[in-house]
Amino acid sequence: MISLGRKQFPSTKDELAQALDEALHRYASKPGRIVDLSVRVFPYIDEIAINLDGARVDVQPPVSPRLVGGTTLAYEAAFVTLTGRQISVRGVPLSLRMEARDVVLHKGQDENGDAVLVVHHMRDGSLALSAVQRELEAAIAEISRREGRGITINQVRLATRARGARSLSADLSLQARKLFLHSRIEISGQIDIDDYFTARISNLKCKADGAIGSLACNALDPIFRQFDGKTFPLASLPLGDIQLHDIRIAVTDTIEFTANFASNTG
Repeated sequence: MISLGRKQFPSTKDELAQALDEALHRYASKPGRIVDLSVRVFPYIDEIAINLDGARVDVQPPVSPRLVGGTTLAYEAAFVTLTGRQISVRGVPLSLRMEARDVVLHKGQDENGDAVLVVHHMRDGSLALSAVQRELEAAIAEISRREGRGITINQVRLATRARGARSLSADLSLQARKLFLHSRIEISGQIDIDDYFTARISNLKCKADGAIGSLACNALDPIFRQFDGKTFPLASLPLGDIQLHDIRIAVTDTIEFTANFASNTG
């Protein structure tokens, strides 16, 4: 669901493009336009193209507005595409791309009376999310230094392995220093996704030598106990009529998650 932040629904191509562009600019920092529309006969749209290349996302994800009443047909788009090369999400470097075909958008109103768009139906689509491991190492080092409260991080090493088409393990090693104290901290964990698209986190561990490392592991242990073994049913995400059809994980020098999805009907 997308809140357009206005009371009236766009009635022209330019109005819709501006409304979508303003909605995305509320959460993504990027100069220039984000959304472009290709239209021959409005409200039938040839393509909605979203370009987030180089964008920064530093705000919390938006809370979905509560829909009031029903929805009615608003627009139809033959293609919706999204590119997001080298974006930064709260300091984490990511790239993403998405394609969806035959998308039907409905209109409605939220509890504040603002216009909202709802993806009512789509033929099929795909999403790919990737991150370069060396860039993740640099981001982890920077975040650790920023949040370290006087602790200097000298070295970060991240090793990930695909243990199957839907399984990923990760080992993170950090060299930490505060004044004359040195420690090595090793963190590991694994995520597996089953045939019913339920993700399970397991084998969360923290090992360290030295006083600094022991303090870090002691702080992490309660969090690890809370999440170790926890499951997350991805198929139950609030996606309306849209259902996941497949998820894959691949690891080279880049970690990539891909997902295919489509509406239940049609």
